[in-house]
Amino acid sequence: MIGKYCELGWRLIRLNGVIRPEVCTCQKGARCPTPGKHPIGADWQSRASSDEDTVMSWYEDNEKHNIGVLLGESSGIIDIELDDDAAREAWDSLGLGEVWTPTYTAGRGPHRIFRWQEGLPPVAVKKAMGIEFRLGNDGKASQSVLPPSTHHSGARYAWVDGLSPDDVEIADVPDKLLRLLWNDDGSPASESRAPASAIIHEKVEKGGRNNALYRFACDEGFRCRDINSEKEQQDLLAKISAINTIQCVPPLGMEEVISIYRSAVAFVRKTQSAGMPVELAMNQCERGITEKKKRGDPTPKEKDWVRAFTVTGLHYAPPKDGGDPEWWPGEWTLTVVHADPLEYRLHVPAWAEWTANGSGNISLTVAQYRSSTKVASSVLSATGVVMLDDEPGKWKRIWDGGGKKKATRGIKAKLLDNVTHEWPGASSLRYVVLAGWLYDRLSQAAQPNDDDTPDPTGRAAWRADGTLWWNWTKVWEDIERNHRVMEGERQALKRRLIGRFEDGSNDFRHAEFRHSGGSRKTYVIWGKREFAILEQMATEEAGGLGGK
Repeated sequence: MIGKYCELGWRLIRLNGVIRPEVCTCQKGARCPTPGKHPIGADWQSRASSDEDTVMSWYEDNEKHNIGVLLGESSGIIDIELDDDAAREAWDSLGLGEVWTPTYTAGRGPHRIFRWQEGLPPVAVKKAMGIEFRLGNDGKASQSVLPPSTHHSGARYAWVDGLSPDDVEIADVPDKLLRLLWNDDGSPASESRAPASAIIHEKVEKGGRNNALYRFACDEGFRCRDINSEKEQQDLLAKISAINTIQCVPPLGMEEVISIYRSAVAFVRKTQSAGMPVELAMNQCERGITEKKKRGDPTPKEKDWVRAFTVTGLHYAPPKDGGDPEWWPGEWTLTVVHADPLEYRLHVPAWAEWTANGSGNISLTVAQYRSSTKVASSVLSATGVVMLDDEPGKWKRIWDGGGKKKATRGIKAKLLDNVTHEWPGASSLRYVVLAGWLYDRLSQAAQPNDDDTPDPTGRAAWRADGTLWWNWTKVWEDIERNHRVMEGERQALKRRLIGRFEDGSNDFRHAEFRHSGGSRKTYVIWGKREFAILEQMATEEAGGLGGK
């Protein structure tokens, strides 16, 4: 299933396994409180991967490690678990019944995988009415163990028949569960607050003007037939400006009104694109205002510089418990264009009106992408008006990360968590190029040595019986010293080769060899037939690609 998980873009984690019931593979062994459930090593969140080659390499030593998935925005999924009778009763009381979404069983109740979406509470894990929601939000990592891992009881995690990722699509979180997440009891949003339209009838004085106007702007934004329509946006701004002039005492400055308008438009866009019902979206809007009041309003100076970035689509998480604030990509996205030279294409919808062809795209080189100063310079050059480093220290912290209390990852790194890849003019015969590189490397295989042993480094070597022994990972490491291979391409070539071999197997033949000194290595074993098939594939219409 690992191939399917990677295909779905799930970021996988290497977990400790179970040697025997209740005994973990970690150093604590039988004393481990969570056998088979905790990641291997520190900083496991940053090492999560959706690259099949990387994940498969974790298991080449044949240790009994389990596999987990990093939940939240980066993988695009959450996990909802019913781990006791109370949770199952709550599920039934909500009238949810069976939901057609990937579902697997473990030691206790079922785990159901749902699509992550904007508007979920900013927490890593939450329990409501006994139901456990693993969300991985607010920059706090959360993970779940996946099939075919081994449970601490010795049983296997397994997908329910007909409900594996191969069988069903990942479903959106049902509205009833969204309400449960926000209200803890499954009830609709509270109606005890004054409606957002109350500002039309009542004057609002200092201390409440910004929040009241923002609520009104969001409420009116949801009434627009098309929030992306320029005319409707102009009408919305006119309404907000009029209410500010008539009902706010004294009226807010026009710059602040425009900032409120932009924030409201961004909020409406975000929640609509996530498919969130208006009732729940407004409930989230209310809760966001309440949380802001609990934290205390920022100073005007802080509010101004934060808003200068949030209006571009970045998301801001205020400091908690004396810590540092944190920034998230929000509406910013990144595409790596595998041209020569490599291009990093930054897409910011808020800059569409100032960029070529209204694309909102900024083209960066590798050197520019790595530097906050060069990014700011490129953005100003492309837009003519957007200056990110008006306060250089603040922009550097946003782009590069860091912090006074605890180092946080910057936008530069977080964009790469969900990067997309593009190969300009890529041919459907890309596999021919890859096969050519592999053939060239295997053609350099050493002849049988006196001891008739495979190469201890894993490089290709023939043996006396006419078989070719080589380590898949090592050979590709050598290839990638000279060629750029896109994520997932190695496994795609492997599947194509297996199909050509037509031997009924779903993998290459492997064997483990113990070398002198006790070291072990796993090798792919090919005969002359497999090598000839690779050679044939490497020469298919290669001329049409301009050579290998």
